[in-house]
Amino acid sequence: MHKASLHRIGLLFSTTGPYAALGRSAWDGASMAIEEINAEGSVFIEPVIRDPKGVPNLYEQCALDLLRESGVRHIVGGITSWSRKDMIPVLERHGAMLWYPCPYEGFECNDHVVYLGACPNQHLVPLVDHVLQDRPRRAVLVGSNYVWGWETLRVARERLAAAGVDIAAERFVPLGETECAHLIQEIEACRPDVIVNSLIGPSNHAFMHRLAALGLSGADCQVVSANQTEADLDELGDAADGMLSISAWFEGIETPENIAFRSRIAQTFGPDYRASCNFATAYMAIRLLAQGIAEVGNDDPRAVFDAVSGRELNTVLGPTRIDPVTRHTSLVPRMARLRNGTFEIIPGSTIQVDPDPYLTRVPPPGPRERKPDLRIVS
Repeated sequence: MHKASLHRIGLLFSTTGPYAALGRSAWDGASMAIEEINAEGSVFIEPVIRDPKGVPNLYEQCALDLLRESGVRHIVGGITSWSRKDMIPVLERHGAMLWYPCPYEGFECNDHVVYLGACPNQHLVPLVDHVLQDRPRRAVLVGSNYVWGWETLRVARERLAAAGVDIAAERFVPLGETECAHLIQEIEACRPDVIVNSLIGPSNHAFMHRLAALGLSGADCQVVSANQTEADLDELGDAADGMLSISAWFEGIETPENIAFRSRIAQTFGPDYRASCNFATAYMAIRLLAQGIAEVGNDDPRAVFDAVSGRELNTVLGPTRIDPVTRHTSLVPRMARLRNGTFEIIPGSTIQVDPDPYLTRVPPPGPRERKPDLRIVS
């Protein structure tokens, strides 16, 4: 172990703007990790903070400022894939590293990014396959109009269609847009069995409240989402009751390690604080980054990545491994249903799933017997 030293790390989260709740949750997780690490004394971290406010063209400028003006070599941050893709050219020019903590749509691998969030074979594919067990007939797909929405719905459409499900509609809403009456009218007209929801922020909240007012019950129409977390619950209220979500972390994981983690969160933010997967993964990002710096003795991005990749790591998400080639992380996908403001984890596999960001190893779903279309005649 090298002598403790001070290292500046960039924190780049939109804690204001159209998806501020997600950014604040990740920022809280990162800040809690920094506080703990500095108290332990193995390394000392000075965060350099930027808030791009959810404005796409500010991410590049904020990243450039952190790397060129503030001299940091590692950034923990970004919520949307839009933000990550805008930062990558800056990272490449300056030889820096982004520790990206959010689930994303896959089909990317860059040697200046550590992908700590789930990719499609760890979120959307198992979620869709679970829904296919109920033999749905008709689906509607809705998403925010940027790369996350486009690509997640593409994967969902292909997988559902391959199993014989009719895709009645695929619609997109501008990021932050809350007017969704046209979506509700279309859903009311076609009465789908499944709605795949890839909306984020206020768009998601407005849509779910309008959908709840429509009165479609969970038994008639299953809403599924690969990006709903505890950070959304205050805004959603009971409008999303019955929604099926999937994540590498939920508050309700009942392991000794997670119970202790929740206790530390309550001590830091109060007993009513709702932590999310974004919180836990940003916390993990800071922890792994600090661990790598401590082992290497400096913050050289390549050396730090080599120090933490390719071996099993104990984290708040459980045992994980960062693949040294794809730079993605092995995770345990957990499904949960939202009931009375809480995600109730559905019992299932607790086995790590290796990342497959390009879906090269995922078998197609087999054709399923469809429910007959029945109608009452007289």
